[in-house]
Amino acid sequence: MSPIHSTAPLSPLARTARPLRWLVWCAPLILAACSGPSVPQEPVATVTTPPVQESVAQDSVYDGTDRSWTDTEAGTRLTQESLGTGNNMLSNSPWTAASNGWGPIERNISNGESGAKDGRMMSVNGKKYDSGFGTHSNSSMTFNIGGVCNRFISDVGIDDEVGDQGSAVFQVYADGVKLFDSGKMTGKDASKTVNIDIAGRKELKLMVTDAGDNNYYDHADWGGAILVNCNMAAPAPAPAPATWTRIAGEGESFSVSGTQSVRYGAGTAWIVKDVTSSGQCTNGFFGNDPAYGTTKSCEINAPAPAPAPVPAPIPAPIPAPIPVPVPAPIPVPVPAPVPAPIPVPVVNGPLVITKGGTYSGEYLSNDPSVPAIQIKTSEPVILENCTLRGRGNLIDASWTSANLTVRNCKGYGLNPNDRTRYPGRFLQAEGVVSLLIENNFMEKTSGIYINKWQGNKGLPVTIVIRNNLVRNIEGRYSDGNGGFQDKFYRVQFVQFNGMRDISGAEIAWNRVENTARQSHVEDVINIYDSNGTASSPIRIHDNLINGAFSGRPDDSYSGGGIMMGDGCNSGYTEATGNTVLETSNYGIAVAGGHHQKISGNTMLALGKLSDGTLLDADSDSGFYLRNYCQAPNDASTVIAEGNTVGWGTPTASNPDARWDWSVTAGVERNNTSIQAANRAVNPQLLAQAVTAWESRAKAAGMIAGPR
Repeated sequence: MSPIHSTAPLSPLARTARPLRWLVWCAPLILAACSGPSVPQEPVATVTTPPVQESVAQDSVYDGTDRSWTDTEAGTRLTQESLGTGNNMLSNSPWTAASNGWGPIERNISNGESGAKDGRMMSVNGKKYDSGFGTHSNSSMTFNIGGVCNRFISDVGIDDEVGDQGSAVFQVYADGVKLFDSGKMTGKDASKTVNIDIAGRKELKLMVTDAGDNNYYDHADWGGAILVNCNMAAPAPAPAPATWTRIAGEGESFSVSGTQSVRYGAGTAWIVKDVTSSGQCTNGFFGNDPAYGTTKSCEINAPAPAPAPVPAPIPAPIPAPIPVPVPAPIPVPVPAPVPAPIPVPVVNGPLVITKGGTYSGEYLSNDPSVPAIQIKTSEPVILENCTLRGRGNLIDASWTSANLTVRNCKGYGLNPNDRTRYPGRFLQAEGVVSLLIENNFMEKTSGIYINKWQGNKGLPVTIVIRNNLVRNIEGRYSDGNGGFQDKFYRVQFVQFNGMRDISGAEIAWNRVENTARQSHVEDVINIYDSNGTASSPIRIHDNLINGAFSGRPDDSYSGGGIMMGDGCNSGYTEATGNTVLETSNYGIAVAGGHHQKISGNTMLALGKLSDGTLLDADSDSGFYLRNYCQAPNDASTVIAEGNTVGWGTPTASNPDARWDWSVTAGVERNNTSIQAANRAVNPQLLAQAVTAWESRAKAAGMIAGPR
């Protein structure tokens, strides 16, 4: 079936509506703590006649120059040192992360323009505020409140400095749960009041979006923002620490005497459960995964025994004329040694790299709009031996002419818990010079997106993606509560977009495994509007692709294994030696273009899951050669040869249906259909194909995943 084009470059008009998030260095404004009055109050304001508006400066409208801002020096660990007992003006507290669509976020004045401290007294429809925050969509501020405050109160609205222009939506999240949504507000609207219960909540996040209609004039005020009734009483002394002893590794069974407390997890993340007799050290037995992406263990609560009492000495007989010697004291049992604590890895917050060099470590971003690592230099950067987790993109290398190597890293996409977002990319790279992405592991990300190449053909490495282990590419939008909607965005393990005349590009020896109902990928590999050269085609070779599914596997689905010639200006691409299994709609395809080659690949599919679910309500063939753009091309340069194919397309009425290949614009020769073309594919053949690929990889010295 006709491919649905994936993400294409934004037009100039689209770019004006969605300015790039290039970061501008700015020191954070960290102010001293102060306590407010003991009685909860609404935001302090005075009401006056709306003032005559001054003209808004030129940079209130996006003119192609990015003026967005991110506080790159905000503390990366949550603290609530600035809070005092009683009420606290939030503008006196440090944030843990902050970003703004136009210039820096201002404290206690309006956003103003792109400079720091260039605002004025905040005013919404004549109501003035001497404390709070002046922001500009799209903006985000995250604060640690430590579970010690009872309520959050603030007025919100569009500042009078833009007159009746601008539109925005104000949202408040606590511990990832949305507690307030203003709906669309414009410069004509009076302020609205946020007054929400935050008792026990540890993290407070204030967001402003552009209401979906660009961010022009979106000067958004949080007027009089205050944390109410905070209790900073000294905590009770902590009980003596329990002694936990390891009894099993993840996936193992264990036994206990009677009923005992057993904990499951790693580091500081544990689930404790009372277990009788025996159990299993698994997510299923304990009901959840306490340390996603980390090897876990089970430990038993076994405090060291108290020393045995010393027996009293036996008294000497009174009548005896000879003194009775005092017996030697009975030795006191030595307590069992306490096991050394498991070292907890240091987890850093988001990292912005502005200088070339080699970087390692563990980085986390819980803000979907902030990458775990952002590359802001054209100097060569190496990320190695790192662990990345995030609710947005894990690595961003956009429009800085990046020269980037990522190797031996692990990347875990976290649910953004925002219904307007899907999990972030492992890597988003735009306007790059050189990329080498090798021996990494990635799970539950939306893959690698590469848009526009700015290098030259003489580089030893242009774009090389090899030896990576990939699981469950995810393009479904979050449901806001830890799960996913049916709605999805078309994402890939790798997509090339607008990569023109690139030489030395290679996607090789990657192992990609997607599980039905736990992922939604479009094309696992997609080459869109991109081309290699006659002497150096884009080479896609020796990859194992096992599974590609819609979120609902039996829905109509346009995705599959490897798509070449997507867009209307593609050429000089070849797919050779790949093993493509059960990718629903198609295995390997050419949608258009010239000088495209599918050679020596294995493509097998049953067309159904082990539970009998039929895949893809509108399935296609194992491979096809077509010209969807109807652009003039030399079909003799589009070739499929020497492939082994068995592509099941069963239906309720014909369980043995097959469609091995389809050629309407190209040359097909010397391809082999396994078994008879009217027989269902034997499941054993798929297992044998995996084993054969593993043997080839071992013989070639290739390792998928971190070394």
